[in-house]
Amino acid sequence: MENRSPQATTLVDTFAVLAVAALGLFATACQSDPAPSGGAKPAASAAAAAPAAPAAPTAAAAAPAPTAARSARQEPLEGGPAPALVVSQAQFVDQTGPDGRTMPVPGAAKLTIVRLIDGAWKVTVLEDGDSNVFHKAMAYDGGLLTIGGNEAMLKTWKFSGGKWIQEKHWNPRFGGKHNRLRDVERGDLDHDGTDELVIATHDQGVVAIVHPDETWRVEEIDRQANMFVHEIEIGDVDGDGKMEFFATPSTPNKLDQEQAGEVTMYKSAPGGWQKSIVDAPGDTHAKEILTADVDQDGVSELYIVWEGALAQGGALVRPVVVKQYRMKDGAWTSTEVAEVPDRQMRAIAAGDVNGDGKIDLVAAGLSSGLWVFEQGDDGWKKTQIDGQSSGFEHPVLLADLDGDDELEIYVGSEDQGELRRYRFANGSFEKTVVAPLHKGDISWNVNDAKL
Repeated sequence: MENRSPQATTLVDTFAVLAVAALGLFATACQSDPAPSGGAKPAASAAAAAPAAPAAPTAAAAAPAPTAARSARQEPLEGGPAPALVVSQAQFVDQTGPDGRTMPVPGAAKLTIVRLIDGAWKVTVLEDGDSNVFHKAMAYDGGLLTIGGNEAMLKTWKFSGGKWIQEKHWNPRFGGKHNRLRDVERGDLDHDGTDELVIATHDQGVVAIVHPDETWRVEEIDRQANMFVHEIEIGDVDGDGKMEFFATPSTPNKLDQEQAGEVTMYKSAPGGWQKSIVDAPGDTHAKEILTADVDQDGVSELYIVWEGALAQGGALVRPVVVKQYRMKDGAWTSTEVAEVPDRQMRAIAAGDVNGDGKIDLVAAGLSSGLWVFEQGDDGWKKTQIDGQSSGFEHPVLLADLDGDDELEIYVGSEDQGELRRYRFANGSFEKTVVAPLHKGDISWNVNDAKL
């Protein structure tokens, strides 16, 4: 577990100490994907202590506190439709056991929805008691599509008639310890004009394609026992006009050794989806990948964020390494984008964030801050946007919510308890706090919608 400064301590850290004392271990099946199944939220390092409070956001609501375990708030949307940020979260609530002791336990899966209404940011909370984590939510058919864990749930949601209406489409049991839908991406894989969903799961290595236009038919593409698949990306990396998709399977984490993993590609073939390995270093793994056409040549590249490593005692012995992979004539070549002095980096996005007409990469580390990587004729340039933004997942979104045709950077600064916006102006990035985030929550993803 990484160290956390006293200012940033949460009840989740307290639970970690209690769990170690009681059980003599702190190696859940997903150490670096922990808390929703009952583990504790790892903390960022002391170097990422919360900075002095920035200017208050415009008309931001107070941070919503957790409710009783697995009860579910479903607050109404007032006004709109309006531009929205949707933060997918896991939360923890106090529960008193038969012995009278109070312990933090996973609560209901939680969405913090922040909408721009009449120039002010308004917060609405939507929870689902069927799961204890929302790993991702995305705009879908006038509402939202969500994936959850423990229970694994694929649902769609619409707000109508003054209330939220949900529809369940997939509730699988994989046969292992955990049932989680961990990531989802959408794209037209079969080129029929309608999107499919590709979903990563825990903990039996299942990768599945869901066909919403075929009454939500589920097509299982891959399965590997005792494997966690963390991330999915879709893109055309070989220039043939057809979409490939990628996944990041890895073995469960252990405290006494590094987690091994690989990045796999699935390509459409006459006999079905053909699987191949892009890279498998052997001593590390990836939980974050991205397909994007950064050089704007019409063909996407694949970006892989390889996790760092700590020695006994917590010293960093291997930094995070971000690499660019290109496919040409059926073979992969790779180039290092950047090394980042951090153990993990779980968010990376692509877009022109500084108005120079070039595509940048924006990434967020566990404790090293928020970064931008710019590709030039002589290689990659690495710049730290904000060293005082940190968090376990530390999610990032690039979106134009204010309608000025320029991308803003939205960041879930978990340790600082803030949902932030960064805009490039006068040669630097200006920070604004959009809304508070409850410091005990894990914010897995930020997405945009109109709600």
